[in-house]
Amino acid sequence: MARYDEYDDDRVVLIDRDNGTSGVGTFLLGLALGAGAALLFAPASGAETRQRLQDEARRAGRRVKDMTDEFGDKVADSVEKTRFQFDEQVGRARDAVTSRVQAVGDAVSAGRDAASQARADLERAVADSKRAYADSRRAYREHGRRHGPDDGSAPDDMISSSGEESAGASSEG
Repeated sequence: MARYDEYDDDRVVLIDRDNGTSGVGTFLLGLALGAGAALLFAPASGAETRQRLQDEARRAGRRVKDMTDEFGDKVADSVEKTRFQFDEQVGRARDAVTSRVQAVGDAVSAGRDAASQARADLERAVADSKRAYADSRRAYREHGRRHGPDDGSAPDDMISSSGEESAGASSEG
């Protein structure tokens, strides 16, 4: 067996557990016991006692009905409040999603516009390069015709990518 010191330093934690009972059940039980005890100890005849029992039963019934009505109203109010909060949160979430979808749509549209513009710019640059190349070839041919073929070979920068001199080519367009 373990020996316990007088000065035990272990802490003790007490937990109060509520079994889920509400005060309504306890109240009704107390009401019934109190009414029963009052009738048993009251000096009255049987007819008076029965009348009292009926009156008390009616009053207790009215109290229970009032309490259940009040409880029902509280529950209905709570449900309505919860429903309102839920609808409000769903509305905010729906608005946020709609906003994000719109932002993504705007970004996609901007991307498409930028890509279209970049393509047009690139096509324009390619067309300008082709035009400049054709103009330079045409100018070179005209220069070769004016000065004649006995000038010698073509300069290095006027040789085509295939390695042939472009002065000897027939006509291009």
